[in-house]
Order: sequence, then structure tokens, then C-alpha cells
Amino acid sequence: MFLFTAPFIGIFGALIALVLIALVIIKRYRIAKPDEAIIVTGGKGKEVRGADGSVTRDLSGQKVVTGGGVFVLPFVQKSFSISLRSRRLSITTEAQTTDGITIQAQAVAVVKVGGTQEMIRAAAQRFLSNSDEIDESTQEVLSGSLRSIIGGLTVLQIIRDRAVVAQSVLEAAEEALTKQGLVVDTLQIQEIRDAADYITNLGRPEAAKVRQTADIAETNAYQASEEAKISAEKVLLDRNRELKLRQAEIQAETDKASAQAAAADPLEQAIQRQTIVQQQELTAQREVALKKEQLNAEVRAVAEAEAFRVEALAKADAAAAVAAAEAEAKATEAKGLAEAKATEAKGLAEAKAVEARGRAFAAQADSVLAQELIHLLPAIAHEYAQAIGAIETMTVVSADGSSKVAGEAMGNLKGLLDMARDTVGIDLAGMLNGAVRRGAAGAAAGRARAGGG
Repeated sequence: MFLFTAPFIGIFGALIALVLIALVIIKRYRIAKPDEAIIVTGGKGKEVRGADGSVTRDLSGQKVVTGGGVFVLPFVQKSFSISLRSRRLSITTEAQTTDGITIQAQAVAVVKVGGTQEMIRAAAQRFLSNSDEIDESTQEVLSGSLRSIIGGLTVLQIIRDRAVVAQSVLEAAEEALTKQGLVVDTLQIQEIRDAADYITNLGRPEAAKVRQTADIAETNAYQASEEAKISAEKVLLDRNRELKLRQAEIQAETDKASAQAAAADPLEQAIQRQTIVQQQELTAQREVALKKEQLNAEVRAVAEAEAFRVEALAKADAAAAVAAAEAEAKATEAKGLAEAKATEAKGLAEAKAVEARGRAFAAQADSVLAQELIHLLPAIAHEYAQAIGAIETMTVVSADGSSKVAGEAMGNLKGLLDMARDTVGIDLAGMLNGAVRRGAAGAAAGRARAGGG
């Protein structure tokens, strides 16, 4: 029983009313598609008084909605939709040009309902119930305009200025299409032809001229190509000839250089061998000179040492004799003046003896030095022979042959003895000769004493 109380019934009725109102709003609210326009009718238009005094109403009472939504009042207003999509139309017409040629022209047009409210109202007034009439009406208007434009032009003008012809057609049809609420986006003339092949023959002279020009150009190009080819071949032949001549010159120079090198090689080898021999000779001479200097130094050192030894012995003996004489003199002086003269005479005698003894020692020094030199001569000859033997190759320029080498060796040895005499003052040859003579004299005296006994 509680469910049917007055408050509950009121709330339930209110909810039902709200739902019904929402359903009505949803159903009556119209939203336009991007390619359509919604026309809401039911309003009164403005009064328009004609020239004859009649009064009419314009179309301003019709509300046009594009790209949005509108609420259509129930029972008072109605809504209609009209498409704004473009339509592609093919137009074919036949007309006669100013030069008396009948031609057929084919064109393609893209037409649609205009975007302003006035044009949409005008198109809806004419084509809302049957949109296919848009195609028929547009074709008739454009065909008439195209025939009118073709009739005022020649065939050449139409062929050459198709864009101008299309623009002229649009301008001629614009007023009629605007009244119907239509606009043409594009118009293109695709084809123009005639039954008598006038257009085809119209281009034949020009085509023949162009073909002739092309043939001449092709012939000239071929001739120029052949001439260029011949010139290139000639240049190539000239370069090949120059290359072969240059190769021949290079080969001749190479052969000449090879021949000169082959001829110069033995000469160069001979020069090198001669240079080596000369260097070896210089080296041998330097070694001989070095050995000479070494031998001179050794001989000079031995001679100086022996002379110093003999001199030292002589000085020592003389000093000893003097010391002994002084001692004896002092002893004798102590014994008395009588014995002084005897002692003095004795000292003088001993001094002479010492002097004689010193001379004997001096003579003995020459003998000793000569003896030492005799012992050193084998070593000197050995060193000299080694220096000569170190020479690998020796070239002798002389008619005497090998005897010249022996003579040169003896000359070098004699030069060594002469250098010792000039630098040190020792006559080695004289000392050796003197020693030999004294030895021979001593031997002869010994034989004589032996024979006398």
C-alpha cells in the first residue's frame, strides 16, 4: 500500500517525464555530417514586395546548419538534409567553329552545391527531392556554354588554348549555376576531334617539316659523329706512331747505355784493381816506414843504453881511483913530506893507467855495441820480411823483373842503416866493418902466434 502513496507517485511521474523529455531531445536533435547540410523549415521569411506590388516571403526563414547540430522543435519545425559532395560529370558537345569546321569536344567537370547559406537554400529548393537532377542541369548549362565558346573560336585557337576555352566556359556558366546554388570546381577539355580528319591533317605539314628537320639534324649529327670518329682515329694513330717512335728512341738509348756499361765494366774493374794495388803498395810502404822507425828507435835505445853503461863504468872507476889516490895521499902526507913526491908520482902513474883503462873501455863499447847490433840484425831482417810478405799483390813496372824487387829490398835496408847514422849519429855499417876487421886481425894474429910457437 505504501508504494501507491501520493509522494511516490509524484516522484515516479517526474522521472517518467524526464525520461520522455530526454528521449524527445535526443530524437529531435540533428547533427550534420561533414559532407551535408541540414535545412530546418518552419520559420517565416522576410516579406519581399515585388515591382507589381505583390508581397512574397524570402527563404531566410529556413535555417541552414553545416558542420554542427540543431534542435528541431516538434510539431513546429522539420529538418531536411542535402549532400554537399562533389560530382564528376562528363560533357560531350558538338559545335561549329568560326572557320566552318564541325568538331566534337569532350570535357570533364567537377560540380557541387555551394557552401553559402543562400546557395544551399537555392539548391535545396530545386534539387532536394531529386539530387540526380543536379547532374542533368549542370550538363545542360556547361554544354550550352561550351558550344557558345567554340562557335567564336577557330580550331587552332581551341587546340592551342584549351585552358582559356575552359575558363571562358566557366565564366559563361557561372551566373546560371549560381542561381541554382551550384559551383564548378574544375573543368578540363579532354579531347577535340572532327569527322573529316581536319585536325589530323592540320598538323601534317608541321609534322613533315619537323620530320624533315629531324632527318637533317640526324644526318648532320651522323656526319659530325663520323668526322669526329675519323678525327679521333687519326689522333689515335698519330699518338701510336709517336709512342712507337719514342719507344724506339728509348730502346736505342737503353741499348747504347747497356753497351757502354758492358764496355766500361772491364775498364772499371781494371781501374779498381789498380787502385787496390796502389793502396796495398802505400800500405806496405807505410808499414815499412813504421818498421824502420821502430828499428831506429830500438837501435838508438840500445846504443844509448850501452853508451850510458860504459860511461857510468868509466866514471865509477875514475871516481874510485880518485878516492883511493886521495886516501893514499892523505896517508902518505901523514907520514911525511919526504914521501909526498913519491906518492905524487905514483898518483900520476895511476891516473894515466885510469885514462888508458877508460880508452880501453871506450874501444870495448864499440865492440860491445857492434856485437849487440849483430845479434839484432836477424830480428830486423825478420820484421822487414814480414812487412814485405804482408803485401798480397804487387805490380812491378820494370824490365828487371823480380831482381828489381830484391834490389829495392836491399836499398830499403841500406836506407835504414843510413837513417840510423843521420838521426842517432851511429854508423852501423862502419861499426860492423870495424868489428869484422878487428876480428879478422885478431884471428890472423892468433894464427901467427900459433905458427911461431
